[in-house]
Amino acid sequence: MRTGEPWLGDDVDMGNAQACSEYVQDIFKNLREEEITHQPSPDYMDTQADINPRMRAVLIDWLVEVHMKYKLRPETLFLAVAILDRFLARKRVSRKRLQLVGVAATLIAAKYEEIFPPKLSDLVYICDKAFTKNDILEMEIVVLNVLSFQLRVPTAVQFLDRFAKVSGCSDQTRQLAQYLAELALPEIKMIRFTPSHLAAASIFLSNKLLKQQPVAWSQTMCNQTGYTEAAVMACAKELRAILEGAQTNSLQAVRKKFSYAKYHAVAKIPF
Repeated sequence: MRTGEPWLGDDVDMGNAQACSEYVQDIFKNLREEEITHQPSPDYMDTQADINPRMRAVLIDWLVEVHMKYKLRPETLFLAVAILDRFLARKRVSRKRLQLVGVAATLIAAKYEEIFPPKLSDLVYICDKAFTKNDILEMEIVVLNVLSFQLRVPTAVQFLDRFAKVSGCSDQTRQLAQYLAELALPEIKMIRFTPSHLAAASIFLSNKLLKQQPVAWSQTMCNQTGYTEAAVMACAKELRAILEGAQTNSLQAVRKKFSYAKYHAVAKIPF
């Protein structure tokens, strides 16, 4: 993979300190290295005795609804799912406490990413008072200890932002890529793709579907992402299959979210 090559587009942001143009290549090189370190095994659910992939999918669908209700950032959602998967890969959980783990993961992610995370009372409310404040706080402690407080892990969102910028995506194309990435969250089989791989495939497929670029995957994208078109093709095909089945899927939170005008209603686009 070829990464870290200078990109002329970064020169435009040289006067913007927040863009970190001087260090952006090193930043994403480090993220690519870290994502492999923190990637959970795609078959981790085999070690769980009382829960299964379907229960995980239902939980994540509900977490998307929580994310919408409290207007949380995309980074918070993806980090919460990353925390959930990394925890479940290391510790067995009963089905009765799976939702509690999801709530604790959301609280931790929100504290990390949000200026104003949801209040404990809000989290108790959305669980229909199935758990108390103490239950959530105690699970938060368990999750943090199991993960050794390692919360700074790369998610697809960071790579989506970077790859969309390099690709020159329109707002609609960027939202479609986000939609594809979020549709993948409940699908446990998609864990086998690293966050950068998933982001690259999402941008590629979004460009392909909307046909807003001369080519779906340019040489510049190859150089900046480290992925060739052939490398992202398998993941893109799986995303396409998930997209095609979204309308009839019983889990509709992501599709409902991206049906709103603020997301360019990309879930309603017929392909």
